[in-house]
Amino acid sequence: MKLSTKASLIIITVVVGLFIPLSSIVLRFQEVALRKATFNAVDGVVKSWARSVTAFVANAHQDVNTLAATLSVEDLQARRLDAIASQLRKVYQNQNFGNGIFLLDPQGNILLDYPSHPDLQGRSVAFREYFIRTMAEKKGVLSAPYVSARTGRPVLTVTAPLRDQQGIIQGVVACSYDLLDPGALGGLRQQRLGRSGYLYLFDRSRMMILHPDTTRILQRDIPLGANRILDRAIEGFEGPGATVNSRGIPMLVSYMGISGTPWILGAQIPQAEAFESTTDSRRLMLLTTAISLLIVLVVGVLTVRHFSKPIARLHEAARAITRELEEGSTGREVLPFLDSIQTKDEIGTLAQTFRELVERQHESLGLLKQAATEWELTFDSVLAAILCLDGEGRILRINRTASDWFRLSPEAALGQEARTLVLGADDSTSFWPVASQLDAEHSRTWTSSLPHQEGTFEIRASPVLQDGVASGMILVFRDVTEQVRKADDIRKQAFFDALTGLPNRTLLMDRLQQALAAGARSGRAVGVLFLDLDHFKEVNDTWGHDAGDQLLKEAGARLKSLIRKNDTAARLGGDEFVMVISEVNDSRDVELIAAKVLETIRGVFRLEGQDLQVGTSIGIALAPRDGDDGPTLLKNADAAMYQAKRAGRSTYRLFSDLPLGRT
Repeated sequence: MKLSTKASLIIITVVVGLFIPLSSIVLRFQEVALRKATFNAVDGVVKSWARSVTAFVANAHQDVNTLAATLSVEDLQARRLDAIASQLRKVYQNQNFGNGIFLLDPQGNILLDYPSHPDLQGRSVAFREYFIRTMAEKKGVLSAPYVSARTGRPVLTVTAPLRDQQGIIQGVVACSYDLLDPGALGGLRQQRLGRSGYLYLFDRSRMMILHPDTTRILQRDIPLGANRILDRAIEGFEGPGATVNSRGIPMLVSYMGISGTPWILGAQIPQAEAFESTTDSRRLMLLTTAISLLIVLVVGVLTVRHFSKPIARLHEAARAITRELEEGSTGREVLPFLDSIQTKDEIGTLAQTFRELVERQHESLGLLKQAATEWELTFDSVLAAILCLDGEGRILRINRTASDWFRLSPEAALGQEARTLVLGADDSTSFWPVASQLDAEHSRTWTSSLPHQEGTFEIRASPVLQDGVASGMILVFRDVTEQVRKADDIRKQAFFDALTGLPNRTLLMDRLQQALAAGARSGRAVGVLFLDLDHFKEVNDTWGHDAGDQLLKEAGARLKSLIRKNDTAARLGGDEFVMVISEVNDSRDVELIAAKVLETIRGVFRLEGQDLQVGTSIGIALAPRDGDDGPTLLKNADAAMYQAKRAGRSTYRLFSDLPLGRT
């Protein structure tokens, strides 16, 4: 038997004996990994949406409690419903109570609703589960979903009791959410897992709360035993698993309970669809294994049988060429191998061709090395951080500045998702460039959330075009922290008081003018409170100017805590402060605020380790009654403040109550 035949048999035996078992092991590990990743993906979707549903429930309770806190129990007891209706209207315009807001008396009768529905006035909802629970538990509750008599759509209601000073419930605020509204929980129905998987929400009584199939909402159409993992989820199980659903379809599922509610969020996707990638991977792996095995056998046999010693030398020459390419040497090591091949056949011709290629390789490598060196020097000398990305947003290369910023070597950065590296785990920005959407150079600046870096950065995204199509992009990060800081400093110096951080006179007059314009449009009044701290000079004289400054800062902080978003608290200078209260109904609203200011300022101040109490005198002017421009209102409020001083301090006076001519 020829040596070539023996070698061929040995190659066949070794390849078949090792290749097939190893391929089977690799295939098995790959299948296990893919199945585990599929389970984790479904479980991750459920956990993410469960957090969203939990946040919705918490926010709903908070919004209703906040609304209840703003309503006047005195107005409710006196049946001054117009004032309460105005408050409900204003809250409804700012909050997403899609199915309406209701005010109920302790007997469950509807006193007010907004948007108003004439058929509901006086109607009793005492039979509703949420009203019964609220009165029984003496606290706000989240109702079980039901069909609204008002709209005929599935809704849920959140309540909060209104108590008088003795703690007795005088009424109940009920805010109703449309379950199908995307602003509430309706968006959950639109989510898809793969092509046909979806999310659904049900409670422990098996009632379907949300489902892509509208006909199943508020139905109990999953009997006990129809879906075993769902039965376990109702008993407390959480996590992924494989089951057969109530329609008899094998499904990959995951369940997660919603904290504080009897709700359970589920996700399901047909197993056939979920494990498509595993099946396809198995087929591809088997096909690849078979083809690879065949190629290896054919090449091995042909090599052994048809090549002799010259080809072995040629092989050595090829290996030498590979080493030279890896090491970047001169290309001379391979020449002895090529010179040793003296045959006059095709092998000799091939050897001569290799020699010519090696010589050309040497010339090309020299030019490429020079160009690469120059490019590397330029790329790494740029002070801006540069990231080169592929079309999927993965990192191909970073420069030295980027490596320093992100504390990551260029080798470790290779293949990472650029968005995750730049923005970190808390990806809160809505902007991120996508290569396929770039048709020209784009740039965007945002406050840094870069790991290991603080400041503000300008980020410029430029597409990498191939045949006119973006196949990747270049991100350039430039630190503009100093420029932004200087701009902020200039703005603060121009518009804010250096000691308290409150708006100064310039910004105050601008905001007062805006408030007056808004009041003129809405027909609402604007209140101006002029404050002067009582006996402030004595504090400076007794405790020193540092203590006085500390008192002013604390007083400013207390005033700021009392105002709404659209109001303004400012410092004019010394111990004089001004508050602008926008969109008030009449002087009573402003007097309530003045009373809160007096109470707040009378609170104990801790100065130099000692407790100190001071008061404040307040003058009030109301636009348009006491003036329709800023200077006039400030002047009249100042005059009223001096009357408060004369009245004994620590009180307030309205300009409209002053005797004529006594300013």
